[in-house]
Amino acid sequence: MQNNEKIREPKQKRSIEKKQKIIIASYKLFSDKGYYKTNTAEIAQAAGVSTGIVYSYFEDKKHILVEVIKHYISLLSEKLNPLLSAPVSKNNLTALIEELINISIKSHTMNKEAHNEFLALSLLESEIQTLFDEFENTVLLKFYELLAAAGFSRDNMLEKVRLGYGIIEQVSHYHIQEKLPPDELNTIKLLAVNIIVTTLNENK
Repeated sequence: MQNNEKIREPKQKRSIEKKQKIIIASYKLFSDKGYYKTNTAEIAQAAGVSTGIVYSYFEDKKHILVEVIKHYISLLSEKLNPLLSAPVSKNNLTALIEELINISIKSHTMNKEAHNEFLALSLLESEIQTLFDEFENTVLLKFYELLAAAGFSRDNMLEKVRLGYGIIEQVSHYHIQEKLPPDELNTIKLLAVNIIVTTLNENK
């Protein structure tokens, strides 16, 4: 591990871009080769910088991983933000849940290798799991606020939202694992939408 005093946060545009190149290069390498099979020298070469430059911005490879996960989460957030910024009503809830499932599937498949690698790492690295937990809680809270503002019952609402999120995640995993034929997957999506909408509309 490197001395923390040597780590610097870039301020100038060129330095910021250089650090971002390291993160992007690491993201691709971790996705293609796996985190444990990638070394810092390979990251430096892919980013077009020296190994010394890498260590001027990052303490070690795990520090790079944390920043890569943050980058990955930011990509997920970009896809979800438009939907989570739109008003919700009882009339458009079904369409919203359908779109949420579609966005979730697209997010999971935008880089299937990265998703699988980072999911596995989250089981081994508590810091990575914490980042994903924080992202999930942010999404759930935002959806909760939209439903509350639309007049949905607050009784067990957060639990209902969490349950719905879990169903959406499972449908997305069915899709990326490619274990189901398209017609069965579509049926599961329709059932998921119906279950989530019915649950959110319950006044208990």
